[in-house]
Amino acid sequence: MLTRFNHSLRFKLTMLLMIMMTLTVFGSIGITAFGIRAYFLKELKYSMQSMYQDINMIFTTDGLSSEQIREHLSKLAAKGEINLLVLCEDGTVYSNTNEKSKMWDSMESIAALLKGTTEEDLGTFFDDSVEGYYIFHKNYDEEMNSDFYDLAGVLGDGSLIALRSSVSKFDSSVKTTMELYTYVGICAIVMGCLAMFFVSSSYVKPIHEMAAVAKKMSELDFDAVVNNNSDDEMGELGRSINSMSKALETTITELKAANAELTRDIEQKTQIDGMRKEFLSHVSHELKTPIALIQGYAEGLKENISDDLESREFYCEVIMDEADKMNTLVKKLLELNELEFGNGKVNFERFDIVELIKNINASSDILIQQGGIDLQFENREPLFVWGDEFMIEEVYTNYLTNAIHYVPEGGKIRISLEENNQLLRVLVFNEGNSIPEEELEKIWIKFYKVDKARTREYGGSGIGLSIVAATMKLHGKKYGVYNSDNGVTFYFDLEMVKQKTN
Repeated sequence: MLTRFNHSLRFKLTMLLMIMMTLTVFGSIGITAFGIRAYFLKELKYSMQSMYQDINMIFTTDGLSSEQIREHLSKLAAKGEINLLVLCEDGTVYSNTNEKSKMWDSMESIAALLKGTTEEDLGTFFDDSVEGYYIFHKNYDEEMNSDFYDLAGVLGDGSLIALRSSVSKFDSSVKTTMELYTYVGICAIVMGCLAMFFVSSSYVKPIHEMAAVAKKMSELDFDAVVNNNSDDEMGELGRSINSMSKALETTITELKAANAELTRDIEQKTQIDGMRKEFLSHVSHELKTPIALIQGYAEGLKENISDDLESREFYCEVIMDEADKMNTLVKKLLELNELEFGNGKVNFERFDIVELIKNINASSDILIQQGGIDLQFENREPLFVWGDEFMIEEVYTNYLTNAIHYVPEGGKIRISLEENNQLLRVLVFNEGNSIPEEELEKIWIKFYKVDKARTREYGGSGIGLSIVAATMKLHGKKYGVYNSDNGVTFYFDLEMVKQKTN
């Protein structure tokens, strides 16, 4: 978790701001430390010069008493920590310093040095620092063993003046200022980093959201969108991601559709090739026997093997019967191919399934009577369903024909209808031998025959149940077979038409 945070944009932004603020603050402190002494010294000199000008004005103003002068000097001295001493020509001394202190003696000696001098003479004492009637100079006082900034000069009335400020106090002020500046700078860095840490979440949150959306896009989930509607660069990036997501979704959908179509084409081509090979194999196998019979009986007729009329008629009947079987086989194969390849179109319509069953039962009545079969179908009201009536007719016909051929003589066939919600199941039961369990799923395969000898006996091709399977798949409904007591039951489902209720 910590490693992940160390690599987060939020952490990097905070660290970058901290570095920039640290460099800025400590750079400013360094620059200030380099020039603050000169700045403070300039301010000190200016203050002492201003005090000199104010004192000079006091002593050059006529009519001021000694008490008034002391009052004005007291006010000036109170403005700062500057010691002053004024030595008048009449011997009067004005000062804010105790006359018994070393500071008094030191400043008095400085003023005494200027006694009786003129403006031109000041340069002989203090190099070339003359500015009008006063000089400003750093001086080491041996008696006090300390450095001072002194301003000494002559006032307009001839009085001598000495102003003094301690270098140690000056250095202390500079040090205090630098410490305060340093503390303020450190606090600014800390507060700035904390503020950046919390404020950066408002910038990082949209990025996390965009990253989450981009991850979902990589997983082909295009439902997620960036909900940033701001007018800045983040909002523009979010809108670009949303546009890209829509474009990718459209493109991938088109690619999937194209791929699915291509896959279907490939599968259909493979299926066509397989069906073609299977068709040729099965057709050649199924037609081999009738062709051999037709050829044999036709050669017999040609060579006049039998001269009597009855034999020739029998030969002709066999040839005609086998030719009819071949014709039926080919038609059913063509019909099955259309259904399996999806070329057969289901024409859904509303029709009465009860009426359809009755009609087919009636048309098969001759075969039922010949076998002495007991066909049972309850007489009930019309029941309407949805489906292709022509296709469903063939499905039921195949089931019924199959039942007639496999029911034993005098056996029973029972047709029943079961309703389940909106589905109707048509069941065709015939007495007789059950189908082996391992054969139940195979009977829907083309040309598959459980009892090949019996199927051949009644002319079956092994295609009827395959047609049933293909038809019901087109309808999207269930079909099947299961063994019942003393027989077999085939079934298929249809959707019932909703009955109107009053």
